[in-house]
Amino acid sequence: MKNLEVKEIIRDSERNIIGYELNTGSIIDNEQAVYMIKRGELTNVRIVNDKNGAECIEGIGFDIESLPEMK
Repeated sequence: MKNLEVKEIIRDSERNIIGYELNTGSIIDNEQAVYMIKRGELTNVRIVNDKNGAECIEGIGFDIESLPEMK
């Protein structure tokens, strides 16, 4: 199985990250990303808690905010 990685981010009109494009071309939302990390399927991100305690993801060794935005 190919290692899955987040390659691009998807933002809403308020500039919040609402989804991710993987290196396979698949599109996932934050909930799916968290689930996939827990299953060991995503290799370049990890789970963190935001200021409200919700699970979100961050890059391992890179700032996820700096990834290209999906057009």
